[in-house]
Amino acid sequence: MMPKIERFKTRHLLRKREQKEELERIEKHLRAKITGLSPDIQFEEGITDDGSRVLLLNGTIVFFESEGKLFPTLRALLDGIISIPRVVVDMGAVKYVTNGADIMRPGIRSVDDGIAQGSVVVVVDERHGKPLAVGVSTMNTEGLRAASSGKVVISKHHVGDDLWEFGKSVE
Repeated sequence: MMPKIERFKTRHLLRKREQKEELERIEKHLRAKITGLSPDIQFEEGITDDGSRVLLLNGTIVFFESEGKLFPTLRALLDGIISIPRVVVDMGAVKYVTNGADIMRPGIRSVDDGIAQGSVVVVVDERHGKPLAVGVSTMNTEGLRAASSGKVVISKHHVGDDLWEFGKSVE
């Protein structure tokens, strides 16, 4: 479940040790390296009105917690903070993905190597390669390529949702 963002109940800077532990936890969970950050950056932790936990960098939400796991936001991916495996969808699927739909196999054009079942992936469009959604794969790379139908990525965050809109308001 994606957090409902209206305002923060609490918000505080993470200590260096807490930040290091949090980033290590994210890298382990996502099996990806966090890059493009200067050594002197400082993350904030925020708790929203609905109790959801988020990590912010310069006022922008870059990670959000869902079901006890931290996921990157589309803004984190666009800013190059982290890179995760991609699932490329055809242009016909774009309007559904940006409305929060889960990704169905017929709309997929290609998938990156190294996707494990249950791993976090970014869904991008085939024309521009722009991130449209962040989700959890229901299959590994081989399964995704072999499948011909069904739901293959469960959407967790997409363009136009509360996380996306909150990020626009601080730009």
